Amino acid sequence: MMLFITAPEFDLNGLVTVNNVDPRGLADFSRRVSRTATLDGEAEINDFGYSDADRVLSIEWTPSSKDQVENVIRMVKAYGRLIVAFEEGCFIGAPENYSETTDSIRLVVLVERRIDQ
Repeated sequence: MMLFITAPEFDLNGLVTVNNVDPRGLADFSRRVSRTATLDGEAEINDFGYSDADRVLSIEWTPSSKDQVENVIRMVKAYGRLIVAFEEGCFIGAPENYSETTDSIRLVVLVERRIDQ
């Protein structure tokens, strides 16, 4: 699966193309549901529906080069928001966490909103 990470404003180096992203970290979502226990032993459930803003994108991939790694680190440090685009849509969100192993990079983005609809 192909994925793009871009800066939210003009930046000559503000694009990272990822060709081998693990799709499992992009599939998770939840609904705005809360449950409250009641005195009679049952529960009150409130369902406020689905929102893209509740998604967390866990982007994990094997970097194609050292330059790609350095560019991702630079953008995470420089921008409070990043744009992430893949086959499901285009989202803007806050980079929450960046981590590396010897083989892969993991970037967690908290979605603020979907910007392609």
